[in-house]
Amino acid sequence: MYTLRNLISDVWSYVGPYKKSFWAATLFRVAADLVWLYPPYALAVIVNFFADYSPGKSLLPIYIVFVLTFMAVIVRYVGTYYAKSAMFKVGEKADLDSQLKSLKHLMLLDMTWHEKESAGSKYKRIDRGSTSIDRILRIWINNIIEIVINLIGVIIIILSFDLGMGIAVGVFLITYYFLAHYYRKRGVIMSDIVNEKEERRSGMFFEAINNIRSVKVMSMSGKILKTLSDNAVDLFKSIRQRIFWFQAGNAIRNMYAHIFRVGAMIYIIYGVTRGKYEIGFLVLFVGYFQTVWQSMSELADVSEDFAVAKNGVARMQAIHDAPITIDKEDGKVKFPDDWGVISVKNVSFSYNEKRVLDNVSFEIKRGEKVGIVGLSGAGKSTLFKLLLKEHETYDGDIFVGDLPLKAISKKDYFNHLAVVLQDTELFNASLGENITITNQKEENNQELLKRSVEIAHVQDFIGKLPKGMDTLIGEKGIKLSGGERQRVGIARAIFKTPQILLLDEATSHLDIESEKKIKDSLHRFFENVTAVVIAHRLTTLKEMDKIIVLERGKIVEFGRFTELFKSKGRFHELWEKQKL
Repeated sequence: MYTLRNLISDVWSYVGPYKKSFWAATLFRVAADLVWLYPPYALAVIVNFFADYSPGKSLLPIYIVFVLTFMAVIVRYVGTYYAKSAMFKVGEKADLDSQLKSLKHLMLLDMTWHEKESAGSKYKRIDRGSTSIDRILRIWINNIIEIVINLIGVIIIILSFDLGMGIAVGVFLITYYFLAHYYRKRGVIMSDIVNEKEERRSGMFFEAINNIRSVKVMSMSGKILKTLSDNAVDLFKSIRQRIFWFQAGNAIRNMYAHIFRVGAMIYIIYGVTRGKYEIGFLVLFVGYFQTVWQSMSELADVSEDFAVAKNGVARMQAIHDAPITIDKEDGKVKFPDDWGVISVKNVSFSYNEKRVLDNVSFEIKRGEKVGIVGLSGAGKSTLFKLLLKEHETYDGDIFVGDLPLKAISKKDYFNHLAVVLQDTELFNASLGENITITNQKEENNQELLKRSVEIAHVQDFIGKLPKGMDTLIGEKGIKLSGGERQRVGIARAIFKTPQILLLDEATSHLDIESEKKIKDSLHRFFENVTAVVIAHRLTTLKEMDKIIVLERGKIVEFGRFTELFKSKGRFHELWEKQKL
């Protein structure tokens, strides 16, 4: 259960770097609210003064009251202005910091966790959580401080005038709060349900927009819109219940407050007629009761906002609570510089109890180029993921030299490895930045960039771009073809200057001529680099030192291209089928 203590601890972790501004803002707001308790008291003094006024009586006490009131006004508005300005800045900074921290943690979480959450849902949780931190700080400076000062101050002042009335007001405030809490609690439960349903719906929205091309060409829009429409109906049922609990609570507590105020005023007026109270006490009570009623009403309202914000922070912090295992650096060793072979020994792996790899063993010597082939579902991509340290829950072991891959720091391992995936993702940046993003240390190395672009044949289409290497590509820039995107991915890998290169069907989107150019260029460039290549086009594997043929998670053939082709085995069958 996410408690108030957890919330304070989590919010303070983001506020901590700006604690001086936080406390300065808080102190100014406290001072501003304390002096604002004076005007209702001043009005009561004035009423009592003139109730007993007779001509010739000195007006000095009234002048003093006016001066003090004027000073209270200045302190009130200057203090409130500074307090809010300072706290709003702290809130915005904490908002931004929490986004970055959440994104950093997301990048360290295992792929097993990411596969369970949609991108839209993750974004929604972080966005709502970060804005909730800002919202909580705004509630603190706008509402909580003022409410606490008003409630404590007014009770003390009324008690000093009349013990019985002070106790009555105290009882009213307590019962009012619990009445509001009863309805608010049920409203918050519905808010949690609404938030979860909105996150799932946002995830589907995001995926539909992100995959808009597939949605359009595969006529998926009808099914997606129907699902979203059904979700909207279910979501609105929960929203309607949330509205009921919050609005019913508002109506009942306001009615209760009106009844108490009228009853107390009747009692005080009766006391005035009996000489128990001065008329100024009635004025003081009306002014202060309006203050505490407004504060309690505000407390009930902001409690709802606070509870919703608390839920937002809790759901974001749940991401932070997800354990980092593979990317965890504690106890890990550095990538060995003197490694000579990568050994896969008796590796088996399952997805949800379905065996995908079954007792796979092979070796890759340093500098070798190894191809992996097989039909869809053979286990190629899974083996690729294990070499990328995306999963570690496999039986057997993978060694780099004498070190188990599981024991090697993933960060250091990736510093020596580059990968080209099936689909190259582009960022909303220039073409040059999309290539150099993989190697910060060499991002200004124009010679390396030129070499990478040349080898990957990116220069074949640079001339067509309006600003060459400075052309904005990605979602809001120039759209590149599938083949052009993959060339950018290959250029990224080259620019990283890795010891190990993993290519997952890296030439699958290229035409035959471009594929031949890149194959020749890669062969020239990677003479001293270890390469593991998965390819559907078997022609790309002719120059491999070894070829592994996978079928149903097992290695069924292993050898050079010419050996496998001549053996008339499974590889030969795949070759002949592809020719058709």
